Amino acid sequence: MARSEAKAHDPSIFDETASLFEPHEIAGNLTVFRAELLGAEQTDWMRLFAGFERLQALTFSSSLDFLIRFLPQFEDAEIVLGSERILTRQHALLVQTSEIVEAYGVADALADHKALTEALARQLGDAGRALLPRVLQGSLRFRLLRGQPSHEKLYLLSGSNGSRVITGSANLSRHAFEAQQQEIYIAFEGEKAWSEFERYYQRDWRESCPIDADLLVVSTPTGETKPRTAPVDLIETPLARVIRAGVVIREEPPRAQALEPTLAALREAEKLGAELKEIALPKSKSGHTVVDAQTLVRVLRQHQARPVAEPAEDRLPRVQILFGSGQLVLDGSPWLSAGEIVPREEIRKDAELMTEYIGSFSAFFGDARGAVDAYWAFLVWLYSAPAAPHLRQAAVPAGIDPWIYPVYAVLYGRSSGGKTLFSRVAARSMFGFEKMIRSGVFTATRTFGLRQKLGAVPLLIDDVTRDKFTEHVPSLVRTDQEIGDCYSPVVITTNKDVTAIPADVSKRMVTCHIDAAIPENRSVTGTIARRVLKGLGTALFRAYMLELIPQVREMRAALDEGRPGFPDLLAVSSRTLRQLFREHLGAVPGWARELDFHDYFGIRHRKFSEQLAAILAQSEERVTVDRTSGEIVVNFGGDTNQANQFARTVPDFVLKGRFADIVRLDLEALEKEMGIAVHNKKSLWQRLFRR
Repeated sequence: MARSEAKAHDPSIFDETASLFEPHEIAGNLTVFRAELLGAEQTDWMRLFAGFERLQALTFSSSLDFLIRFLPQFEDAEIVLGSERILTRQHALLVQTSEIVEAYGVADALADHKALTEALARQLGDAGRALLPRVLQGSLRFRLLRGQPSHEKLYLLSGSNGSRVITGSANLSRHAFEAQQQEIYIAFEGEKAWSEFERYYQRDWRESCPIDADLLVVSTPTGETKPRTAPVDLIETPLARVIRAGVVIREEPPRAQALEPTLAALREAEKLGAELKEIALPKSKSGHTVVDAQTLVRVLRQHQARPVAEPAEDRLPRVQILFGSGQLVLDGSPWLSAGEIVPREEIRKDAELMTEYIGSFSAFFGDARGAVDAYWAFLVWLYSAPAAPHLRQAAVPAGIDPWIYPVYAVLYGRSSGGKTLFSRVAARSMFGFEKMIRSGVFTATRTFGLRQKLGAVPLLIDDVTRDKFTEHVPSLVRTDQEIGDCYSPVVITTNKDVTAIPADVSKRMVTCHIDAAIPENRSVTGTIARRVLKGLGTALFRAYMLELIPQVREMRAALDEGRPGFPDLLAVSSRTLRQLFREHLGAVPGWARELDFHDYFGIRHRKFSEQLAAILAQSEERVTVDRTSGEIVVNFGGDTNQANQFARTVPDFVLKGRFADIVRLDLEALEKEMGIAVHNKKSLWQRLFRR
């Protein structure tokens, strides 16, 4: 037995109020019970627990066969289970080696409560039928912690013969109390110790949920008591019932925390070292390898940006956005934290390079202004896209279409339009590297797997052929109902072979049609691109994310509260970028106009508007406006193939039908939804180019 004193008052390490360190150095307050060993004795569990009528137990786990023999000696028993999460062995190892300390949240507890309640009901049905009447009567109660799992083992005994506290390492199980494994048992006698430890029991009791009797036991019409065999609905789990009763649970956001190296981490380092040996480093005239700071950055970026290996790559960079704490975490280590100061000179340099690069497309042939507009819209979307899954997670249950927050984009159009290079530059400006998959190995299934591994890192799929696009992109985009919190935005670049994107696909994507190009012998834009790739850092994006994350938190709260409408992520993104340009460049470039979701609606259907304008330019007589029927009729003069190609570009809400070489358009949809005023042919032609 041991004698204890809680909270000793002399200033020592045993006093939780002692100030041995500055406040910022204290990792947490520990309450230590000072005890003096009075003796040790050999006994068994029956004598250790004998002589008391009431049990209050806090145990990490328990075994039902032991409880069946153990509980009958108590008139009243309550067991609070602090059982560990339900994990597979592989998942448990992953959690142990992860450098992200994930908060144990509501989602975790709901899953655990369902599994543990059903498991307890099964066990009672198998071997614990004798306990069923007591569960129904209320003299035997079970509870589950609703917060972080507890490893405490505490047994409070009370009754007419006094009180006793038993603690130590032993769970309430046969292995622990029948000497089948090594344990430590400590017993405190008397009311003082019981009262002190009962406070700890009540602390966890208040953070637990009762497993109501109906979740474990059912009564038949004949009065027979049987164990419950039906699954427990998530809405009926102990935690869900407590929340429905009015309890509000506040989750703490996860934070990055560096842990000690593990064997798995060392093996990963060995594997990475073998990969890095293949990097081609520059040589001097004497044959020596020469590495300076600039060379190191360049070769490591090249390594990070290498296409995903075939058929699979186990180790990929991963970025997580922890919106609660305002952190970005790259490969388990903090990459950006709320309140971090990004050097202004670095932001200015990145802003200058990015705006110069986008502006350089005005020198292209064809619709150069349209190319600049499209690339600006693409950049606004790409920077915001890592936040889209966080908002989709709330939008989908609220009945809001997930493509309001698009996670896919396609850059398509003429060759030599800069599509591939611009997507690489934009992606590299985010995290310092880009990740690409070769078109030859692109499939919808493979893309789904890779975007989960990469987290917030954009996945680029370059030069997708028409056949690949037709086969895989629709199934990738149409079935996208993912409600995970963090996965890659996907960027697809393709060529002019993809003449039209089906309307039900385009409405789920950011579609940027590039109808401009520059001859291959013109080196000016190539020179700018090389300089941008060499000098562009991540400062602009880091400053952008520091501004965006608090706004995304507000938007998510608005969705969760069910406010009317939907928060416009794209509008917030364009305002944030424009403000950074204004602050660090002194002015906003003229092409960097404010955008919102409806502007992307217009960008998406620009290809249709351009084709209709081209038809009018060739022959206005081919277009007839009929206000009586509310139609615009486009006649392709016997060319059914051209009529079919055009019809494929027409938005669903505009297309009224096609027959042979005739395409019928909805006049009201053109005027009210697309903002095209159709008074006569001339005004229609004038309005089709740009709103």
